[in-house]
Amino acid sequence: MFADFFQLKKVMDFRRKPLGRRWFTGCMVMFLAGTANVYCAHAQDKTPQAEDPIFHAIQEKAADVAAKPYQSSPELPGELKDLNYDTYRLIAFEHEKSIWKPEALPFWMELFHRGYIYRDEVQVFLLPPGSSSVNEAERLDFDPSRFQYRGELAGLTPPKDLGYAGLKIIGKFPKSEHPLEIASFLGASYFRAISPDQFYGTSARGLAVDIGLAKPEEFPVFREFWVERPQPDAKQFKVWALLDSPSVTGAYAFVIHPNETMTIDVKAELHFRKVPEKVGVAPLTSMWMWGLGKEGPANDPRPRVHDADSLLIQTGENEWIRRSLNRLDFPSLSNYQARQLYGFGLMQSERDPARYQDDEAKYDLRPSVWITPSKPWVNGTVQLLELPSDHEGTDNIGAYWVADRPVTTDQPIELEYEIAFLHQAPKQHSLAKVTDFRVDRSDKSSLHLTVVFQGDNLSRLPVERELLPLIEVQRGSAKEIVVRRTALNTVEVSCKLIPDGPYAMEIEVVLKVEDELCSESWRYLCPI
Repeated sequence: MFADFFQLKKVMDFRRKPLGRRWFTGCMVMFLAGTANVYCAHAQDKTPQAEDPIFHAIQEKAADVAAKPYQSSPELPGELKDLNYDTYRLIAFEHEKSIWKPEALPFWMELFHRGYIYRDEVQVFLLPPGSSSVNEAERLDFDPSRFQYRGELAGLTPPKDLGYAGLKIIGKFPKSEHPLEIASFLGASYFRAISPDQFYGTSARGLAVDIGLAKPEEFPVFREFWVERPQPDAKQFKVWALLDSPSVTGAYAFVIHPNETMTIDVKAELHFRKVPEKVGVAPLTSMWMWGLGKEGPANDPRPRVHDADSLLIQTGENEWIRRSLNRLDFPSLSNYQARQLYGFGLMQSERDPARYQDDEAKYDLRPSVWITPSKPWVNGTVQLLELPSDHEGTDNIGAYWVADRPVTTDQPIELEYEIAFLHQAPKQHSLAKVTDFRVDRSDKSSLHLTVVFQGDNLSRLPVERELLPLIEVQRGSAKEIVVRRTALNTVEVSCKLIPDGPYAMEIEVVLKVEDELCSESWRYLCPI
């Protein structure tokens, strides 16, 4: 079973991610015919909202806003709009003025200044602990004294009604000695978080609209946030948000759990003003420049540069697909259909810093980000968007869930899922995993592929039981297939790949013992 694969013709537009990352969007032409499929409950399936009166109030507001014409954010003053990456960084929040820091509460909050590419106005409201009404919220008006304006911006006088660009959350993990930034919301509907001993990497987004189509992507924006003041003994942090764009308005509730594994519970209700061509649910955004399967430039000695190395999909209780990432010369879109989606995510599998040789970027400490629906989403497609890029500051990987069932303007859609920021693969993944692969292109007429599987189930397998490799190749064929057990308790599957033409081959490799599946299904889009 192959993914439907599309080649995108050209890049049309870009969007920079929080803290300097850019995100490219493209337009596409069909390379191979494909279909799509999604998910979640519609409004009639929803559970009572009395348990969360704040979310219920924001649901009502979202429905009201969606019934009115869309209004864009107020224009950003020229002196802020014209800032570049370096001058924007001259504006910094005064840490001593962090919200709730003087009270020594377990969580603090800081704010991001509007400017540069962060042009949308964001309103922030503070709620007392255990609040039962949004009427109890206090609006956090813009206050320039909360910021340092350094260097050439020392004389900057922003307007009093400027608003903010986003927020960051300061807190502690169970074994943390000092508070640190654990999550942030900045730029359109982007947000991200870390677990202990991690660095920011793959980001989540509230929603993706018309992503990877023959027109510019629409970027919904979190326009308003409601933040609950934490109790002195709080172990979690609550944020609610109103999302808005020309096509859709949404109510969101986030519960942030800074445990040994950071998790964020997400609940949303979406109201559509108009029906977009595509809705990407629980979207993730990341970066892949080079690594396994692709060498870096001659003047850069680092063997790997990426925030994530693979897309992982769980389509059954013990059915897994791993698609290793790539950066081709053209944008591409791959579809992985699922009757039931138990989870998906962008994985950073390699944790050995020697494999990256970058003590500054610390790519070995970037999180694997895993989405788990509260109930399996049904009849849909996980799409993987891979875009060309010339710099590691640019996000060029997108993954999200697209439903078969089309959205309508007369019925809201509900979403509920968890985001986990992992150090390893999800615990429920017990099959053998691909830990390495090599592509030898020294022969002009063919390629030689070696895929390395590792897992406890393989190391326990008696030698007399025969491992059967299943290899399928689209736009090519596999010859001279060899399976070899190694002294490192790994299994290597190698073969000769013969392409049918000039186009990238799509490869699937899986291991079985008799009729028993013993490995994940490894996929790769292999350029000639």
